[in-house]
Amino acid sequence: MTEINLMAGRSVDTKQSLIKLLFSHLKQALGIAFIDSEISIKEQAPYQLGIRGMTGDEARDLGHRINV
Repeated sequence: MTEINLMAGRSVDTKQSLIKLLFSHLKQALGIAFIDSEISIKEQAPYQLGIRGMTGDEARDLGHRINV
């Protein structure tokens, strides 16, 4: 199983695209069949993650929007 931890705020479409892309890369690069893979996305509130020496809700220069 592959587990991905993300800061909450990304759209459903973005998360679905990530999962499909990872499945594709696992198959192409490593020969791992879809049936042999599981991907789980876990989301945390921004204040629960640390990045660049601060919590996610304090970070303002990440290059993408975060809905806090």
